[in-house]
Amino acid sequence: MKEGEAKRVDDFLHLCHYRKGSSYGDSEGIQNILTETNCQNILIYLAIPPHVFSDSTGAVMKAREALPQGNGFFRVVLEKPFGNDSESCDELLQSLVDQKWPEEELYRIDHYLGKEMVQNILTLRQHNPWIGALWNKDVIQSVHLIWKEDIGTEGRGGYFDPYGIIRDILQNHLLQVLTLLAMEPPAGEWTSDEIRNAKVNVLKAMPTIELKDCLLGQYDGYKDDPTIENRETVSPTYACIQTKVNTPRWEGVPFVMEAGKALNERVCEVRLHFRGSTDVSQPNCLVIRLQPTPKVFFTANLKTPGFSSTPTSTHLGVDYDSHLHDIPDAYTRLLLDVLRAQQENFVRNDELIEAWRVFTPVLHETEKNRVEPLPYGRGTNGPELRQDFLNRMGVTQPWLPPASAL
Repeated sequence: MKEGEAKRVDDFLHLCHYRKGSSYGDSEGIQNILTETNCQNILIYLAIPPHVFSDSTGAVMKAREALPQGNGFFRVVLEKPFGNDSESCDELLQSLVDQKWPEEELYRIDHYLGKEMVQNILTLRQHNPWIGALWNKDVIQSVHLIWKEDIGTEGRGGYFDPYGIIRDILQNHLLQVLTLLAMEPPAGEWTSDEIRNAKVNVLKAMPTIELKDCLLGQYDGYKDDPTIENRETVSPTYACIQTKVNTPRWEGVPFVMEAGKALNERVCEVRLHFRGSTDVSQPNCLVIRLQPTPKVFFTANLKTPGFSSTPTSTHLGVDYDSHLHDIPDAYTRLLLDVLRAQQENFVRNDELIEAWRVFTPVLHETEKNRVEPLPYGRGTNGPELRQDFLNRMGVTQPWLPPASAL
């Protein structure tokens, strides 16, 4: 806890009420606490498993209908996962329609959309004309989205195993970042609806994922997690998947999403690889790092200091922790957006439908055929075939500065 925050936390906790409901569908319990607190503006936050989703939203709606009409707002935040495939997602969305939830009151949250550097993607594109001029297939050779953790499931395997790394990270977090990278800039105002329309258009331009474009892995010792019931599980803890965005801007450019647990480092970043020159200099790369510390930097070739004219690779960029302080937490930012009724950083129902369309076939294929993930050791980069796979997908390893130099 930061200095001076203890009193603020204590003041906040004095505003909190705790009640234990009898079930996820306990509308009476919800109604009681809403009546007791007597709030004009109401925000309900649901972080619940998919199988109780419909019961819970139905209970909230029933409690809401029993409240006296007022001038305040009523908004519901829905935490992922939103189903586990297209069919289950459609069922969840239909339940909201049947319960007569207005779309403007629903906020489907993906906390990655609240991260500082994710929100910076649109700012970089919108307010830097030189970057906008580079943002196309003629200049960019490939786009690589990376999410790596240096720890395994660590006792959370029972929750993780039914979903796997694709559902946990790629189908939502990394795919949302990809849509912001690949979307067309709105022709007019960058409003919530225009931004979300542009993201949906990216998803519609993506083909369904095929198994031949996937590299799946599972770290050694994963099955030893005592919370995992199925000791023969083939659930992947690592996935590297290549896809395309079939628009005039991105035709032919590979987009590669890579995520894994128990790897050699903890990092989440986007690498835009620029087309290389024919001489000995290194290709340029723009890196947008989301975590562990927000950074944006560009690798460049400069003259070697001294009498040599040989180029040397270096980097130019900004470390947000060093230059900018008090960056709000992603959830803090998104909850403030909910209070302000700003929806551009939340996932609309048609985005969910398209996102599951892209991933559902390969998820069903791997599960039906029990596709064995390749083993990899803890603390490594992933399966041994990783670099060969990236090369085949059109992603070369750029020169990047060591972490100590950033």
